[in-house]
Amino acid sequence: MIKPKVIHPRKVLLYKRDETEIDPEFGVTGKITWQEPIELYGQVKYDSFQSLNPTGGGNNPISAGHIVFYDKDWAAAGGQVNDELELEEDYTFTSRLKIIEVRPAAHYHGKNWHIHVYFERIRQIKR
Repeated sequence: MIKPKVIHPRKVLLYKRDETEIDPEFGVTGKITWQEPIELYGQVKYDSFQSLNPTGGGNNPISAGHIVFYDKDWAAAGGQVNDELELEEDYTFTSRLKIIEVRPAAHYHGKNWHIHVYFERIRQIKR
């Protein structure tokens, strides 16, 4: 049986939110903490990279796209919307990405083999 493959996988770190501290007065998360990162490998595709976004304070470039993971790897990691990913752009920069949507993809033989994780870049970190 032919199975769809992930092409040119890159290392991606998944940071899951740990919302254990709930504010008793308002019933919302008080302090956001992150669990230890989980290492995954996926195919990265930028839909927009450093695109022009003029604001009152100047240009605020937008980067967004999606990463293709194998379904079994994503299910084992347990990632979800609002978690964050970390991706090494090159030898000098690392990007922190916020997950905005998760969709099943690559449907063959009655099963989805891939997960598309859509993201937008929160910040770029210089190493």
